[in-house]
Amino acid sequence: MTRAFEHKIVKFELGWKGFDHEEMERQLDELGRQGWEAVSSLQPHVGTAATDILVLLKRAR
Repeated sequence: MTRAFEHKIVKFELGWKGFDHEEMERQLDELGRQGWEAVSSLQPHVGTAATDILVLLKRAR
């Protein structure tokens, strides 16, 4: 039997003082309690600076 998943992408934007890692952890912890699992992350760049962090998540349907 094939398992079905739903997917979500969460975008964390670069702020004035950089990325808010504590807020990122809070959001990811809350998503984890909802059954979401982070499976990958991406950091798009403009020039040499990362502009965002994208976290790809999945959970079973």
